[in-house]
Amino acid sequence: MKGKIIMTTRKKKIVSKSSPKVKKIATKKPTKKKAISLKRKGPVVITSTGVVKIYKSTNVEVTALDGVDISITEGEMVAIMGPSGCGKTTLLNCLSGLDSINSGSIKLQGMELESLSDDKLSEFRAKNMGFVFQSYNLLPVLTTVENVELPLLVSGTSAKDARKKSEAKLDDVGLLEWKQHLPGELSGGQRQRATLARALVNEPAIVWADEPTGNLDSTNEVEIMDLLTDLNKKNNQTFVIVTHSNYVGGRANRIIKMKDGKVVK
Repeated sequence: MKGKIIMTTRKKKIVSKSSPKVKKIATKKPTKKKAISLKRKGPVVITSTGVVKIYKSTNVEVTALDGVDISITEGEMVAIMGPSGCGKTTLLNCLSGLDSINSGSIKLQGMELESLSDDKLSEFRAKNMGFVFQSYNLLPVLTTVENVELPLLVSGTSAKDARKKSEAKLDDVGLLEWKQHLPGELSGGQRQRATLARALVNEPAIVWADEPTGNLDSTNEVEIMDLLTDLNKKNNQTFVIVTHSNYVGGRANRIIKMKDGKVVK
């Protein structure tokens, strides 16, 4: 009888010790998955340190950016979001060198923008950056393919090579059959596709997009974001997107939130 009592007691001890271990293992699994996803980082290609931008008029001084620190890695698709007037577009313009800053530092691919002359900065933008705007900015007198090849011709690419690369990029965005059409003959979604092709034709390392779906309906918004995310993954290009759209923000890898000229968490 004592032997039986001892065996029963041991069984109870084994069950009572193993039960909490099973629970601990179950609660640790999600933590491990999160840790793995956070390690998926490439080299840093965009950094800003203490960036301040002030706009002045006769009687008014507005601090558009107030000590902005950010870091973006290669291949990331980042959305900059926040209320109107918070400094989103100003930040994009300063990061890309389209606008100057009052103080602080901005580096792209390890190069400090403030150290470049205007000519060198323009050359750097032409070779390493692409721009997508809400208003498309397509020249109405040029055909679709002529609009797309324009950045290549400006940067010195031969007419033959520029046309070949432009047609290939139009094919990538599903617009090759519309290459001889003028912008006015395209739908809003098609015009934004043409803008994307123009922004990507020189195979830039960084693509800046200011409200790229702002003029589009929900169907075209989904199609454009499908295209952007596909190109981002395919080419490992870095996308920085200013947007008010929660849908666009949800498709990005990360959201940088802004308020009153500052980055907020």
